[in-house]
Amino acid sequence: MRTPSVFIAYAPRGEGLRCALAYLSSDADVYGWYTGPRDDAGLEARYFLLEGFYGSGPVAHAAVPAAELHAPWALDEARRHELARLQEAFAREWLVYPDDARAGAEREAYAAAELAAGAVNVRFARLHRLSTLQPTWTYY
Repeated sequence: MRTPSVFIAYAPRGEGLRCALAYLSSDADVYGWYTGPRDDAGLEARYFLLEGFYGSGPVAHAAVPAAELHAPWALDEARRHELARLQEAFAREWLVYPDDARAGAEREAYAAAELAAGAVNVRFARLHRLSTLQPTWTYY
């Protein structure tokens, strides 16, 4: 698997994880996976394609909910499989979900450090990799 580009935004004194994004690019396109909170306090997770992003013409955007990655949409099957592997590796390396066996210990670490935690969090041991120069910490 190719190494993806990654962007994470985390509000340590606010709502916690703002977004986590991993993406790949080809000659003309950008495609990847995004997760983050929705306005209704739920969690969004989508795969996306920006077709023609690096071209000189118009850019087409397509996105599907995470559960519909293998449903018919604008992304070819080979890239769908690549994105499934990318999402799994990225989430395993960077994120902790409520059903993760380590979720309790992660929440305790956040509480001890007096940092915001949400439904999905950046692994506590990875927070030091984020830039803390702004109110929203970021990693790219």
